[in-house]
Amino acid sequence: MWDAVIIGAGISGCSVARELARYDLKVLVLEKGHDLCAGTTRGNSATVHAGYDPDPGSNKAIYNVQGSRMYQKLCEELDVPYVQNGMIVFATNDEQMEEVRRLYKVGCQNGVKTEICDRKRVLEIEPDMGEGVIGGLWVPESAMVCPYNLVFAMAENAARNGVVFKTDCAALKVKMSDDVWVVTTSEGEERTRYIFNCAGTHADKFNNMVSRDTFKIIPREGQHLILDRDLSQYTKTTICQTPEKLPTGGHTKGMGLMPSVDGTIILGCNADDVEDPDFSDNTKEGMDKILNYFEKKWQYLPISKHVSKFPRDAVITAYGGSRAHPDRDDFILGEPEDALNFINLAGIESPGVTAAPAIAIDMVKILVEREQPPVNPNYKIGREVKKTFRTMNAEERKKAIAKDPDYARIVCRCEQITEAEIRDAIRRPVGARSIGAVKMRVRSGMGRCQGGFCSPRVMEILCEELGKTPLEITQSGGNSHILIEKACMKNGGNV
Repeated sequence: MWDAVIIGAGISGCSVARELARYDLKVLVLEKGHDLCAGTTRGNSATVHAGYDPDPGSNKAIYNVQGSRMYQKLCEELDVPYVQNGMIVFATNDEQMEEVRRLYKVGCQNGVKTEICDRKRVLEIEPDMGEGVIGGLWVPESAMVCPYNLVFAMAENAARNGVVFKTDCAALKVKMSDDVWVVTTSEGEERTRYIFNCAGTHADKFNNMVSRDTFKIIPREGQHLILDRDLSQYTKTTICQTPEKLPTGGHTKGMGLMPSVDGTIILGCNADDVEDPDFSDNTKEGMDKILNYFEKKWQYLPISKHVSKFPRDAVITAYGGSRAHPDRDDFILGEPEDALNFINLAGIESPGVTAAPAIAIDMVKILVEREQPPVNPNYKIGREVKKTFRTMNAEERKKAIAKDPDYARIVCRCEQITEAEIRDAIRRPVGARSIGAVKMRVRSGMGRCQGGFCSPRVMEILCEELGKTPLEITQSGGNSHILIEKACMKNGGNV
């Protein structure tokens, strides 16, 4: 029997797993997707929000601010890229400046450092802001991270400290039986003393199975576009518009331009309610909203000084995901009164990536204060990670190749990813098992050609490492096979 079962391996689930790993406990993480970070976490804007926006006193506000202040140390410990680049919420008219003043007051109430700027001050921060920007809000503590890189790092840290991960294993039903929680999965039953409900857009389903205190999750799909890294030289600051209220509750922080930690630029996102909790498609309607917005607003952004019109041909890819908007319009945390040892981390929409590490600490305290488990005597801090080839200097590359000749073989030309790094991604704790999983861990296929050059070799390496045939390798698990059947047989066989 497990001491704790975590349903879901996104930022919430892996944050909880990492906290539980500090104790001498048997912990299992269930993920219905083919890989970790298969849902909401992989489809967001990668922004570490400072906390100027959530309603004061709400769970969102409390954990947003706490989480934001944890991030630098957290990323240093896990060796994950983190850049505190600040954010400008720009205004082009008096009505928007009124919203800026409102946000400033909210930020002050939440204890977040913010500054109301006139045009002169905006230009001191970002000299190339376009004509028509009359002022804005400066949020210096805003930052950027790679959310899926962080999730993989948390999972690796948890796994090296004894936490067990099962992917392609869906939780189907939960119930109490003989004072023990029973989780029915696609692979059988798991018995546990505690459940942590980190199921994202499915969290309402599991809560509503065990408690009369029901709630509903409204899946809210958002898409993003990625611009070629050639444009990243023209802006370092995250820039967004003032927030917009949404018809079914809550609000979006508006379209934004986010310089990623990997050297590209993220644009987005739209916010549209959908029926399917697993919806993550890129739709023409969603992409058009982003394209049309930036074509209209391009003149205000710093890049426009160097590239006068929005460069549609610089869009190299798009991605999407559904966020878990709860009908209570706040994070739903802790135990329902009628479901002891069932702990919700539900409705974790924006600023969920920022807040999740702080939420996990408090939710794990429920178990720790009640059960008083011994500390894990063999706990290992962080994870073992190697410097990426693309960030090595010439001497470091020479030494890496001498130690492992696979560093001399570039597989992904766009991102300068070597064969050694791809093999390492497969061999690591909770390692890659598909082309998409390799891509998420080391960026092979994320450049300008989007895998057109490197994917065949990545497939070959997966076959070699996993002992599989090309017909068994998928893009992202399930039925996403790359090859369907052999086109011909060897030794003169039939075509």
